[in-house]
Amino acid sequence: MKIIIPLAFLVALVSPTAFSAENNRSTSSVRWTDGIGEVLMRGEGISNLNGDKVEVRGGIVYLNGQSYGAVSKNSEIKYLVSASSRTLYVDGKRRAPLPNK
Repeated sequence: MKIIIPLAFLVALVSPTAFSAENNRSTSSVRWTDGIGEVLMRGEGISNLNGDKVEVRGGIVYLNGQSYGAVSKNSEIKYLVSASSRTLYVDGKRRAPLPNK
């Protein structure tokens, strides 16, 4: 038995457009575990945690309106909140707010 797959279907599977659609997806999650809140984000969007607003807009990550610098469209943004600290990470590296101009 032969299985015939249309050529157009195969081209669609491996085309740059098919890959870029996956890369342009935005995801986010918020969770609390043992008193620590965590936001995980990829792509553009807004997430709120314990009164703080994490936003990725125009390739820049903001925390409560303060810029924390540029991010790539595939960067993983992680924001952790505990009773004693609040820390923003981009791709596993701690970020500090940029100075106001």
